[in-house]
Amino acid sequence: MTTSVGLPGPDTEPRHSWADRFGMPRALLWGYVGLLIFMIGDGVEAGYLSPFMMERGLSGEQVALMWTLYGVTVGIAAWLSGALSDLWGPRKVMWLGLGIWAALQVLLLAVAIPTMNFTLILIAFGLRGFGYPLFAYGFLVWIAAATPQRRLGTAVGWFWFAFTGGLPTLGALVAAGMIPLVGEYETLWFALILIIVGGLLALLAVRERTGFHRLAPTGEHPVKTLLGSVSILWRNPRIGAGAIVRTINTAPQFGFLVFLPTFFTETIGFTLSEWLRLLTVMFAVNIIFNLIFGVVGDKVGWRTTVCWFGGIGSAISILLLYYVPVAAGANYALALLVAGLYGATLAGYVPLSALMPSLAPQHKGQAMAALNLGAGASVMVGPAIAGLFLGLIGVQGVMLIFAGLYVVSAILVLFLKLPGEESARAETDGSPVGHLASMAGGSVLGHPIMLRRPSPEDRVDAIFFDIGGTIYDDDCFAQALLKGVHEMNPDVLDAEFWAAYDAHRQYAKGSLRSTIAERFTAGRRAELVQRARVHWEYPEKALYPDVKPVLTALAQQYTLGIIANSRDNVLDALERDGLRDLFTVTALAEHVGAEKPERRIFQHALALAGVPADRAVYVGNRLDADIRPAQSLGMRAVWMLRGEAPPAPTERQLSEPDAVISSLTGLPLVLERFAGREPMPPSSIPFAPSEKV
Repeated sequence: MTTSVGLPGPDTEPRHSWADRFGMPRALLWGYVGLLIFMIGDGVEAGYLSPFMMERGLSGEQVALMWTLYGVTVGIAAWLSGALSDLWGPRKVMWLGLGIWAALQVLLLAVAIPTMNFTLILIAFGLRGFGYPLFAYGFLVWIAAATPQRRLGTAVGWFWFAFTGGLPTLGALVAAGMIPLVGEYETLWFALILIIVGGLLALLAVRERTGFHRLAPTGEHPVKTLLGSVSILWRNPRIGAGAIVRTINTAPQFGFLVFLPTFFTETIGFTLSEWLRLLTVMFAVNIIFNLIFGVVGDKVGWRTTVCWFGGIGSAISILLLYYVPVAAGANYALALLVAGLYGATLAGYVPLSALMPSLAPQHKGQAMAALNLGAGASVMVGPAIAGLFLGLIGVQGVMLIFAGLYVVSAILVLFLKLPGEESARAETDGSPVGHLASMAGGSVLGHPIMLRRPSPEDRVDAIFFDIGGTIYDDDCFAQALLKGVHEMNPDVLDAEFWAAYDAHRQYAKGSLRSTIAERFTAGRRAELVQRARVHWEYPEKALYPDVKPVLTALAQQYTLGIIANSRDNVLDALERDGLRDLFTVTALAEHVGAEKPERRIFQHALALAGVPADRAVYVGNRLDADIRPAQSLGMRAVWMLRGEAPPAPTERQLSEPDAVISSLTGLPLVLERFAGREPMPPSSIPFAPSEKV
């Protein structure tokens, strides 16, 4: 039997795999492995395809056109990966990317190259550019949707570690090893095998359910979903700013590749081989630091990491990449050092992939579409800047422009505050304690909610909430039900209705709607419910005052969701009250097709969140509709004593839930206890005595 204290027993500690210990979401482990193999296959051709095609008769201009079309489709597909994930779900987008890559590569290798038909080559290779972004960035969207926020920086760090590890690094090494053994043309077929093996491994071995479903809110029209992937750039200015930051991130990298090879070989005096080794060191260091800065972002903050290590760090390192060789000449050791430093600071932008979807929790696919659009734009923006200014102000001037852009990105990042960060300050700074205590069940809150940063051993990843009695006053529904009763039976006195209502609350069993229908409307439950729905609204005053500060704090560290029988108009109320973006998952009965206490609505929410039941908590005020079904699935359940909860619960009732609270202000302490911790005794808290004045 559970207790109201909710302390886990010694035999209930979760087992952690090596993936958990290193910050990689265990449920997505094979996705990372498949991505690495896929990107190795994609990177095989990068180092030699251009000379390979020219040796077979294409001109330099034709090869340039081929790569230009490829770059355009890559940019479009990068955006589509997020937009289509909202519409179909990331897994289907990855299947589409794998199918496009494989089919068009077969066309390229089996028909276009043997005949050297340039039109066919252009079509096959150019359109194949849709393949890898749909697959790879579709998986990035899956990671963003399925990973708890507090671990998201590390999770996306692993993504970029696998992505850049395959393209271009290990891909180039595979090409170097295979070409002497089997030949250039046959190596391209081997790359196709790697693509298929990696793609199938990721798609068939990963069973995490978030990626199987569309990410857009249930009921949203497909056209609105697709248009939203563009309109979010101005509809949510932070997302637009984040897309600009992502563009700046790699634009200089693509830009300086236009002129730095000549600068280092002709001006500084290195050989071409030495320049290529510089690039190898730069990207090898970048791979390692992609993972490091993912972890650092989770520890010190995503914005802090992107701003200082990414923006300011890259501004400094790109200037050193130019000025150190100019000052020191052909000193190869120093050149290697600054090249590695630039690769490291470039990885400081990795937490941006965690920050962007967290800026729009209800539209993660749209946010990732904007992020990926910035990634695609950088491929064109960097070379364009080099082309426009190189002849006017030279290499030094272009490098100064790039450094300035990095500083601009650092400034922009400071404005990318997560939902609720600003409102939390407004809610708590200078707010009278009595205002919050008036409806908080006696729990006062005169300061911002303080949460300890969770450790990997914590057993809670997601918290789900009921609406009535937890977020909005249950009186909204009760008053609507009363009006429905009066319309069907005008002779019913208000006192009679409220007496039946209070009796049902104390009994804490069965449907209130059925009880009231049997008592006052001759059992016509369906008609009563329909009439009550007309009056069932959520006015602004119905929001409990403890909700916003507590949920704002929790949303920074946990995945939040709703499981409720409420009407879908509650989503408009949440939007009005600045709460909707705090919830990643919304499972409403009329959308799911199941009502509490049916287990199916809880299972649906868990699947959308991508968390197992034993790592989820449910907060509700009904034993029968909230606590018992949640516990039957293995969730821990917190009983909220307000609204339809019994006014005087019995000892037996109090023994059922895992914890009991009368205000959400008690929930952070409950979460501490679920993690096996108790607050420090007052005597152990150090403080400095105040000085006499």
